[in-house]
Amino acid sequence: MKEYLKGFTRVASLFVLGVALIAVYKTFDNINIIFDFCGRIVRILSPFVVGLGIAFLLYAPASRLEKRLQRLLPPRIVRFSRSISVLLVYLILILAITLLLFFGLPALVRSTLDFVGSLPKYYRELMEFLNSLTEKDGLLEGFSIAEAVENIYTSYIEPKFTAEAVISYFTGIMNFTTSLLNVFMSFIISIYMLLSRDSLIKTGKIILGLFLHERQLEGLSHYTHRSCEILYSYFYSQALDGLIVAIIMTIGLGIFRAPNPLILGFLIGLLNMIPYFGAIIGGVLAVLITLLSGNVYGAIFIAIYVIAMQQIDANLIQPRIVGHTLGVRPIYVLLAITLGGGLFGFWGIFLGVPVIAIIQMLLRDFLAYRQREKKPPIRPSGWSSPNDTPGKG
Repeated sequence: MKEYLKGFTRVASLFVLGVALIAVYKTFDNINIIFDFCGRIVRILSPFVVGLGIAFLLYAPASRLEKRLQRLLPPRIVRFSRSISVLLVYLILILAITLLLFFGLPALVRSTLDFVGSLPKYYRELMEFLNSLTEKDGLLEGFSIAEAVENIYTSYIEPKFTAEAVISYFTGIMNFTTSLLNVFMSFIISIYMLLSRDSLIKTGKIILGLFLHERQLEGLSHYTHRSCEILYSYFYSQALDGLIVAIIMTIGLGIFRAPNPLILGFLIGLLNMIPYFGAIIGGVLAVLITLLSGNVYGAIFIAIYVIAMQQIDANLIQPRIVGHTLGVRPIYVLLAITLGGGLFGFWGIFLGVPVIAIIQMLLRDFLAYRQREKKPPIRPSGWSSPNDTPGKG
């Protein structure tokens, strides 16, 4: 009977293994279908995803405002401090979006269209400059740089930066951001999440408690809290620093008469949120566009101004805003930007640094835990081996 059970168990194990292998093979064989299905689910649940993102970003200011209101409001009203704090945070957000739409966006669109309209002029001036270098007795005599640049411009740049293309880009952005139903649902969902965050967290812990032990649940809560602190520190510090850099650069570009200082300053501030590469790309772009517009001296002064402001930002502004760095080494930052950008584009570049900081935090704690496990216990004096007991000679 025992031999029969062993044979049956062996056959059953082989059958389960075969089914698992077939399932894995079919999964990889239909990976595109699975990704399409997951993408469809994400698109359907996009209001919840966006609402969760809004609630996550607004949790910190809402929580701080709630604590302040609890100290200031009279006892009769203090129980409404959470509702009042959420209402005030959303009113400030709506006011900021309204000001941006009515004042900032039209100026940005106008500057972008002016810049796109000036591209052919910049291109002609660049071609003339390159031709002068490749002529007889020129610095690059014999090289066909102009032809290569012309091919790149006509094949890749010109089709994507026509006035019609830019208008279509803005139209696509507006169609996405002004999808009234999704935006309205996302805001309602985020408000509900902020108001009922305690009950939602409690429900989540109950569900996770069905699969995790109490100690594992405490560890998950601890690391979730630390990960959120890293994300908040990164998002808010980078956004504030980018805004300050955009304002400073816009003022300087306007003083030195750079073309479209508003859009260039905004672009430099946005790119400044990308570590290392962003500030360099934004500064080079501003200098190059000013040089192509014919303002040679302005380009020189802008280059000096950009370098000086970047040093001030790196050594004075950013340390005061951030307060402390994420503790990620430059090589890991470059790895995060390269890998994240290659896999997920802009969002991969933007989120790569905090993600690598979270991974580094988890790995450090895991290695410290393993080292504590491997460390031998401290024995009292007089013990020569684990088998010895006190008092034995």
